[in-house]
Amino acid sequence: MKNLTLILFLVSTLMCFSQERKKETVYILFDNQSNEKCIVEDGSGNSLNVNKFRKEYEDYGNIINFKICNETFGFNKTKSFKDTCSIKALENIKLVDFEYLIKKYNSLNEFKHHVFDKIYFVEKISKNKIIKYEVGWVDEIFMIED
Repeated sequence: MKNLTLILFLVSTLMCFSQERKKETVYILFDNQSNEKCIVEDGSGNSLNVNKFRKEYEDYGNIINFKICNETFGFNKTKSFKDTCSIKALENIKLVDFEYLIKKYNSLNEFKHHVFDKIYFVEKISKNKIIKYEVGWVDEIFMIED
């Protein structure tokens, strides 16, 4: 009886871990030179027509909020990964668009920061150089640490 209980416990444990969804790493072109526009709400009920891709700096430049329409992705210079490399690095990665992120998020019942393993924004800084920023998708729920 002990052996049967032990076997059932081990099998059920393995089945639980095997059903875990593998999260993917995605790369998105962050084109702050784009002329695309979005309509976003400003917090007081008014609609604004703004650039689709925007960068906002906080905390003396240590935090960059990358904004795509009404979604925010955070980058902290002291805690996040940033890599400057040749534009040839784009040959080895698959870029997805913003709509892919939204579609994937809407198909799952997860917080935004749990949908993907890692999200990288790729920003072209010159004719032959790019910067890859590891960003976090900011949720509607904020946790405040004391």
